[in-house]
Amino acid sequence: MTEIMIPIGIVGGMGLIAGVILSLATIIFHKPVDEKEEALRDALPGINCGACGFSGCDGYAKAMAEGTAGATNCTPGGASTRQALSEILGVEVGDVQKVAAFVRCNGTCEFTNSKMDYAGTTTCYGANQLFGGPQECRFGCMGFGDCEAVCEYDALHIVDGVAKVDPDKCVGCLKCITACPKNLIKMLPAENTSIVACSNQDKGGGVRKICDVGCITCNRCVKTCPQKAIKIENNVAVIDPELCINCGDCIEICPQNCILKMPAKEKIPS
Repeated sequence: MTEIMIPIGIVGGMGLIAGVILSLATIIFHKPVDEKEEALRDALPGINCGACGFSGCDGYAKAMAEGTAGATNCTPGGASTRQALSEILGVEVGDVQKVAAFVRCNGTCEFTNSKMDYAGTTTCYGANQLFGGPQECRFGCMGFGDCEAVCEYDALHIVDGVAKVDPDKCVGCLKCITACPKNLIKMLPAENTSIVACSNQDKGGGVRKICDVGCITCNRCVKTCPQKAIKIENNVAVIDPELCINCGDCIEICPQNCILKMPAKEKIPS
């Protein structure tokens, strides 16, 4: 009996000592709860999409509590979340403009052609490995839907051969941007601006031969813009949303109809 009790006593004593050590470590290394950080975390939607630029909602809440991030980074939460965060932080955020993913290509099946009868893998990544894809435009959307496959919010679908984003459903998770091998998708204002729906960097004559709605760098939009918000970069017109007043002058003068006007809405107060 003694032979059994001695090992049991030794093991029990070791367990007791370990428990005491753990208890002391918990007291010594205890970190006080940051009530502001917890309140900020509770106000966030908790989807951990990373659109805020941090590792997740915990990381964003910590950054706000430490004063290294503002209250406007959470796109999925919308105006109500921004309002709650600003109240906890004790700041006035001001006006916030909605942003969403935008596919900078409008070359649907009606406006562009294929250069080959493609029978390979039905993914954009795979097709892009073969001469830049089956479309005549090597910069355009291939329409196989890699971006649609990764979107968890039903915000993106292939329509007539081109990916289209529903800005009302887009939460800004950035997954579609990562999935696109052509780098066609960018986060842009979803209202109160105009956007050039083209990414072709070829010269004008070459673009006109392969796409009816491609930017030909005619400079008409640049010259007509009253705000000087448009410039040519890499043979494509680019609109600065900070300067654009959404007047529509560039849309009316564009011979290729490659500029789209976003809805005019009042900015969301935060």
